[in-house]
Amino acid sequence: MARPNSIAVDLGGTHIRAALFLGQDTTPVRHTRGLTPHTPDQAPILEAVALAIQDVLPPDTDLANLSIAVGTPGPVDPFRGVVLSAPNIPAWRDLPLRDWLLSRYAATVYIANDANLAALGEWTYGAGQGAADIVYLTLGTGIGGGVISGGRLLLGSRGLGGELGHVTIDPRGPRCGCGRRGHLEALASGPAIAREARARLAAGASSSLSRLYRSDPLTVTAERIADAARQGDAFSQTLVADTGALLARFIADCLAVFSPQRVILGGGVMGLGELLLAPIREGVANHAMAAVYLEQLTICAAQLGDDAGLLGGLALCLNPALQPGSVVV
Repeated sequence: MARPNSIAVDLGGTHIRAALFLGQDTTPVRHTRGLTPHTPDQAPILEAVALAIQDVLPPDTDLANLSIAVGTPGPVDPFRGVVLSAPNIPAWRDLPLRDWLLSRYAATVYIANDANLAALGEWTYGAGQGAADIVYLTLGTGIGGGVISGGRLLLGSRGLGGELGHVTIDPRGPRCGCGRRGHLEALASGPAIAREARARLAAGASSSLSRLYRSDPLTVTAERIADAARQGDAFSQTLVADTGALLARFIADCLAVFSPQRVILGGGVMGLGELLLAPIREGVANHAMAAVYLEQLTICAAQLGDDAGLLGGLALCLNPALQPGSVVV
């Protein structure tokens, strides 16, 4: 019997990545990366996804033995395979991605939120292995989340659950990319950290970043702040610690809601490593509702990096039951 072929696609706002996997082998045999079209029309985006798939699809592939999993940002209806919306990308509203792919390929197709796929990837192949219950957060340009509960992805009635970055932390806080105020993403993402740094520097704070700020405030980015923090800049280290304390309060609330064995943190902001993890762990210990929530808890960095979503797509192709209701009939 031929080994099943799986194609995982990571459809992002900037890039589209695709990888072909054979059987349960986690090393892709083909891989491609291209730019996501910035267009008000859906057709170029759909064609770009198809092109990425074609780039990794061998010409003699048995499509009946092929599964395709696509991860995309924003609210996704995995039951119908529709991308409902994506922040700042108007063309992605009600994008019928699964049906369109089924019209091109006689294969099995799954559509999922990208953070959910990353959670599946880390749970199956990375930092979540061996735990039945995890909370995954990706901290980058935005904040995404995924929850594995009892060995299955937590989706909710319409598949829209797990949007942890869009929980309100401060109703008077800054506006989020989704349009609401004070969401976790608006307070602890990479751009949010940079915005807070610029505000403190404008108020007169002293830092190795001060000269950079005076030259061009927009050059004070999360990456520059991370570099300064690692080099011992007290201002940047305080800012990172404050971000860690904010995330810790949120994670402590997640313990009460989901009772996970493991909290896994990924994304570009986690390049800070222990500088961010240390205040998070300390804050969670201080803010947890009861000590019992901490007894078997591990808070750790993700292990799979940018490949978490692709490997989550592989996990979904090999075991569709991980995402309830996603099976194509």
